[in-house]
Amino acid sequence: MNTWTTEVIPKLVHPYLRLLRETQNLQQESVPAITECVCLGSVHSLSVLVVRFDYLERISLSICACRSAAVQLVERGFFPCAPLQPSLAVDIRLLDFATRLFLKISPNNTAISNTLTEFLEARGYQMKGEDPLRRRFGNALQWFNSLQHATTQLVDSLITAHCDSLDTTDGGSSDTTEDVSEEGYKSPKRQRFHEEPPSLSRPSEYLRSRCPICFGGNSRISEGLDSIVCIDACFTQKHTKQRYRDPQHTHPNTVFIPKEDVEAWENFVAEVRPSRPMKDFEDRLKVPGDVLDDCEKSFTAADGTREKASTQFFDSTALMGLLCRHDRVLWLVNMTSPGECQHYAFSLIDMLFKHLPPMWTVGLLYDVACTLKRSSLKWGFLDQYIDRITFAISVFHAYGHGWACQCVYHPRKCKGFGLSDGEGCERFWHSISKLIAYLHICGHHTPLYTLDSQIHQSDHESLQGFGKWIARKWQNAEARRIEGNKDVVESQESPEFLRQQWEEQVASQTKPLPRQSQTAGKKAVEEAVRLQKVCDSLVKRISRFEDIICDVDADGVDYIDAEEHLPILRKQLETCQNKLSQSKRALGVNDHASFQHLTKSKYINYRMNARALKMRLRMRLRARKFERNRIERSARRQQYNERKIQDQTEDSVKRLDPGIQKLARSYNKHVSDMQELIRRRQAPWNAVAPLPIALKGLFNLDVDDNIWEDIGLNDDDDEDPPPWLSSERVRKGIKGILLRDRSDEELRRLRHEMRAMREWMREEWELLLRAIDGVKASSMFLHSTFVCQYSCLFFQVTWAYIINFLNARMPYYGYVLHGVSHFP
Repeated sequence: MNTWTTEVIPKLVHPYLRLLRETQNLQQESVPAITECVCLGSVHSLSVLVVRFDYLERISLSICACRSAAVQLVERGFFPCAPLQPSLAVDIRLLDFATRLFLKISPNNTAISNTLTEFLEARGYQMKGEDPLRRRFGNALQWFNSLQHATTQLVDSLITAHCDSLDTTDGGSSDTTEDVSEEGYKSPKRQRFHEEPPSLSRPSEYLRSRCPICFGGNSRISEGLDSIVCIDACFTQKHTKQRYRDPQHTHPNTVFIPKEDVEAWENFVAEVRPSRPMKDFEDRLKVPGDVLDDCEKSFTAADGTREKASTQFFDSTALMGLLCRHDRVLWLVNMTSPGECQHYAFSLIDMLFKHLPPMWTVGLLYDVACTLKRSSLKWGFLDQYIDRITFAISVFHAYGHGWACQCVYHPRKCKGFGLSDGEGCERFWHSISKLIAYLHICGHHTPLYTLDSQIHQSDHESLQGFGKWIARKWQNAEARRIEGNKDVVESQESPEFLRQQWEEQVASQTKPLPRQSQTAGKKAVEEAVRLQKVCDSLVKRISRFEDIICDVDADGVDYIDAEEHLPILRKQLETCQNKLSQSKRALGVNDHASFQHLTKSKYINYRMNARALKMRLRMRLRARKFERNRIERSARRQQYNERKIQDQTEDSVKRLDPGIQKLARSYNKHVSDMQELIRRRQAPWNAVAPLPIALKGLFNLDVDDNIWEDIGLNDDDDEDPPPWLSSERVRKGIKGILLRDRSDEELRRLRHEMRAMREWMREEWELLLRAIDGVKASSMFLHSTFVCQYSCLFFQVTWAYIINFLNARMPYYGYVLHGVSHFP
């Protein structure tokens, strides 16, 4: 066992709290009380070198069984480099400064130790040895951080102990959370390894501490999902395998799911998957299976067998996180597999629902949420919770999904998600990108502890910025609502009609293909037309080469080239003509007549070419977006060679842009020709011209861009086109009503979140008042509680100042405290 963890740190908590009280949070110099030895044991003297900000000094300590060196040093304002017989101690204020510095930049003990050594040497202070400070300073800093976190945990537990006596109900609320019987639970079919979670009347205290806005209120949202979360993995956060391991070092308030729980899910998934899938699971999917297959191929996140990090060199290959919509971490998983396996996501989701009341619903945003839902339904992984989960794909990764999948799973098209984008994980990965190099090479237990510390610091900063966050989101939602409402008004259609048309469009575009297609004849005709065009092209090329061979004045190089290619082209023409003959014979009388008609129809030829061009353009744009996304989201700070490689990659991506734009112009030319034929009445009687593609913003791949819709390219000539297909006004109105509905959901959720802020703040204030009343006899704990109260009041004033302009006045629960006057 580690001496620091089991013996020293627990004994230093109270002396450290007394030090904070006596020095007013280290503002003043400490004056330790002189106490005599009471153990009557042997006493020996210990000389310790003390490192301060600007000078060195040596002090002498009298050590005995009742007065350890560590306790005496902390009482004087220093922290030892070793648990029992330290040779060096560091000023706690200097360690506190280094701690705060390393929360803003990548930790670097070598840099700060060498800088401090040179700074002291410049002032005439010398330390013996080649590297006299680095190792000892690093040890002191590491275990001082442990002391800080242990102290925070003790104060928090002291305050939380008064929570049971609070009335947490909101009497003025009609939708207050109530106890629900266990009848609401579905019987788990395949949950073989974990028990039924306890019934909760509100989210657990852990979740309330992780995000007060999402889980801190006493009532549920009036309409929509109770909470919105996102999941993502980051394979840049790896840790290199090492021969030796550092002492176990665990944060007392860690956000990492225990390794045992993750392994239990891994074993469970491995056990279930070889069995037969559940019956009729495809009936519960709203997207055809072939579309989901394409989505799975587009994303490496959906391929758990694909190796993204080598387990030969790394013992931790990635991180996977579950965050709320306010970008606050709820849980993290330390991944050890080479690929992004689904059991990590299942373990995060399972942990979330264990901390939620049984009636709460959750919106889950994930890059490949469509395939995650299919796996859950196919194998019954989340049977216990599946009816309470609404799956959606992250906004910035929607371009990799088919249009049919986006119609169902895009958060801007899916009810309940408001304007949440599901990219909170990406923003979090960016915020900790400065730690990548450090976490690769540090000790085995250090990465998790460092990440926990970084996350709690980010929590403190985001808690202070909640007011600004809500104000910014409110203004954005109002602006988007005005934009959407304008399109609805200009469509001259009722909202009910537009919503109905959207439902019909989704039903049409997500309809699975029949096993025996009624349009097989039409497809055979189109295939015959395509073969005829290939044959005509080959005939032209053969004729050109024959002319070269017959020309006595032809260039020798052209002659050799013609002789080389003619046999190949003639063989290709023969093969193509045979296929065309077979295709013609396979056609019936009506289809053969249709073939003769289609071969002469310019409109049909334009439509087939336009469809082929659009499919190629869509594939090229997706490939460019994936490549560009990899460049833009490059997380590590690169060296010169790495930057050079990235610049070359970026240049190669840009060189593809003219070719993509040429494809778009060719497509628009075909569309223009089709529109002209329709105007001249030389097209089928109910033909609808496709929409042209705007070159401006071509590479954005927004969900409402025309690149996704195949209007006019797959029309059924036997039916009148519906309004959502034939009317530009209706299509624009559909986009507007969807944007307006999502904006209304966002505003409704923001109102609920402001209410949750008030409820959480009221409960926290009353809790602190009770805690202060309970610790009046202890000046040590009273000081720490007052510090918490001051922070609470600071958050309250900050939030209210920002939110009050939204006409959602936030009451104050404070009174005169440390010079802060009462606010009415």
